[in-house]
Parts: sequence; structure tokens; C-alpha cells
Amino acid sequence: MMRWLVVVTTLLLGACAAPPPVVPVDGASVASGALARSGRFALRVDEISGKQNAVQGGFAWRDDGRALVLDLTSPVGATLARVDVAPNGAALLTEANGTQTAAATADELVARVLGSPIPVGGLRDWLRGHLPANPPATIVERDAEGRPQAYDQAGWRVRVNAYDATGPVRLEMQRNEPGHGVINVRLVITPAS
Repeated sequence: MMRWLVVVTTLLLGACAAPPPVVPVDGASVASGALARSGRFALRVDEISGKQNAVQGGFAWRDDGRALVLDLTSPVGATLARVDVAPNGAALLTEANGTQTAAATADELVARVLGSPIPVGGLRDWLRGHLPANPPATIVERDAEGRPQAYDQAGWRVRVNAYDATGPVRLEMQRNEPGHGVINVRLVITPAS
């Protein structure tokens, strides 16, 4: 189950195709479309049987607008996994034990590793405060500046509790996954200074 939790978290955070341009991170000069975020994650799976499994730790997201590297660490800093997403969308998961799994896309990688398709493509946009066009999102609530605060997209219910100049700094995501149970993911991003 721990491998399943790490893989879901890794793939959720490391998904997708090239994003739209965003503002520079931490006031630095960055390439168009670049985004660097770090923070903490917590993932909990409430299984159909009633059993609850959880994993938490830190993450570092480095996206130059074409390629993406995501590192996940345990609460004490030990490496859990790395995801590399190439400019062509190919995804490579490298686990702490050196095991590697590759696929043409992050969604394909999820299906290969877990044996079940769980869409992860929206997160690269969600971290920027954007909603991808497909599949369409149902926006439940917007903040005073018109930014999405609560929405449903691709089977995920997403809640954004705060933004900084770069994008959301607290996201909560929930998905009812047939055959597995309920997946809850919480991201707390260190705000850009």
C-alpha cells in the first residue's frame, strides 16, 4: 500500500503537458512557462474496507515550461521518488530503491503502475491557478478576485484555500476512486517571497 500511496502522490504532482506562461517565481528572471514550487504534501486513502492509509512529506517542483522534475521526500528528508516529465510528455518514475517505470504520458504511467486509470493531468495547471479546458470544470465558488476556489474537474473535487502572486498555496483534492476508495491529497506550498 505504501508504494501505491507514493506512486499516486508522485504522479499527481508530476503530471502533464506544457503549461501556459506564468509570472516569474520569487522575483527571479525565469523562462516563459517556468514554475518552481516547494512545500509539503499529505495523501490519505480511505479504502472501501474501511482501512485508512496515509503518507506525507515534502516536495520540490521544478518546471521550466517544457520539462518537469518533481522530487518527493519523507518528513525527515529521505528521498521517496522522482518524476521526470520530458518535453514530449514522456514520464519516468524513479523510486527510492532505484526501480524505474516509464510511459508515454503521466496518465499512462498511472495506469501502468496502479493498474487503474486515475487522471492526473490537471495538476500542472491547478498549481498555477488555471483550469485546463478539457475536461471542462464545474466551478462551484470563486474568490473576490475571480479566481477558482472550489471546482470539480476530471473526477477530482478541488478546493483552493489561499493564493500568492504565483498561484495557489493551499490545495485540497478529493477523488472517489471505484475499487480503491476515497483519495485525499493536501498540498501546502511555501509562498514565493
